[in-house]
Amino acid sequence: MRYVISVYDYKHPKSLKESELKQIQKSLNENNFDVSSDDIVSIWNAIYKKNLLKNRLAYVGDCRKSFHQYQLGLEVECSDVILFWRLDQVLKVTANALRLQIMNREIKNLDERLEEVLDDYSRDLNKKHLLLSGRRVELAEDLKRVKRIHLKLEEFIQALNRENQV
Repeated sequence: MRYVISVYDYKHPKSLKESELKQIQKSLNENNFDVSSDDIVSIWNAIYKKNLLKNRLAYVGDCRKSFHQYQLGLEVECSDVILFWRLDQVLKVTANALRLQIMNREIKNLDERLEEVLDDYSRDLNKKHLLLSGRRVELAEDLKRVKRIHLKLEEFIQALNRENQV
């Protein structure tokens, strides 16, 4: 038989009384569950927080419905909207901070791995030869030579123009 502790149906203080704690522990022991008081308290706190958030969300939904009343000038108390807005902002900031931490860690790992690979390539003459030869490398060298020739031709033309002007 399974027992579910629910605080949705009635209001209850944040913490359990000692008598309630003992009663829950006794009930669980009778059903062959060996649970410590600390476990029960931690589970109760989680259930209480979940219930609190559920109730506050329902209340915020009511605030949303009463926005029309607010526009008509009636006073509406909806401080929970601010609470959830702040929670949302905290979650966004936390998510951004975690994202940055992960990115920084991954960049560092990538940097280290890239450095290892480049060190391996720098030690291996065959890999260097393969990387520094090929059609693209030849074309790049040819292009560099053509640019040098073009610059020398421009200098030559400028020298001829100066000589003709004199």
